[in-house]
Amino acid sequence: MLRHLKYGFKMTSSQHFLLLVLWLYQFAWGLLLMAFVQSIVVPLMHRYPSGHLSQSAVQLFLAEGEFQLTKTDISYSYLWTLLGLVVARMVLTPLLNAGVFYSIHNSHLNSGYRFFRGIRELGGSFTLYYLCQMALTAAPLYWIVPIAKKALVTVGSYEGLASALLPYVAGVAVYGYLIHLLFVYIMLGRTAETSTFESVRIFFSRFLVILLLASLLLLLSGLLTAITMSVSLLWAGLSAYILHQLFHVLKMLFKLWAVSSQYHHFNEQQAR
Repeated sequence: MLRHLKYGFKMTSSQHFLLLVLWLYQFAWGLLLMAFVQSIVVPLMHRYPSGHLSQSAVQLFLAEGEFQLTKTDISYSYLWTLLGLVVARMVLTPLLNAGVFYSIHNSHLNSGYRFFRGIRELGGSFTLYYLCQMALTAAPLYWIVPIAKKALVTVGSYEGLASALLPYVAGVAVYGYLIHLLFVYIMLGRTAETSTFESVRIFFSRFLVILLLASLLLLLSGLLTAITMSVSLLWAGLSAYILHQLFHVLKMLFKLWAVSSQYHHFNEQQAR
């Protein structure tokens, strides 16, 4: 397993173009979301009663907000915008995956050329895979939603509700991650022009190694996230902003490292 990690890191460290593209995408997406949230929150904060006003003014403000949300169409434009952002994310994600997987598989080609060629050649297939993955990931909601509704009615506190739903949420999270790993191997097979059946066979026959490899990198990424958040609480200003951007670069590096390591393991199994 260590040789897969070593090879994956070596391959990732040479993917400067991919790291730049993924970081720019994450940065642009963050700016877009921040602008969207600010367009909603800032006007509300300007209308929020100041501290010298009575509590009744705050209650009146909340009552007015509830009335506008439930009795008018003021929220429709925000909901449509949010839906548009979700759809845009769902369209761009498989295209980026296509560029990333093709670039890793064809490292001998020019970095920019192979990325955009991967989008052109694999974008359609990866979009179909992404839709199937989302459908399988969301399938447990068919059973979880009725359970959540029942718990919402019967449980009398938020703490009790969280305790009642925590096992189901944890189970769905683990299930979703396993589905993600399965489709990583399906996409690796498509990139290497291997049949889906063969990719699925490799995944299940080497499931423990694949899971350990992914879990180790996930654990390292989680530790990095915890350290970054802890340091951000102590620092402020420009230093915290630079650290935050550096964190996104390292986060992209871990994602590429995970795919590259699985790619090396996939190639090794395919050659046998």
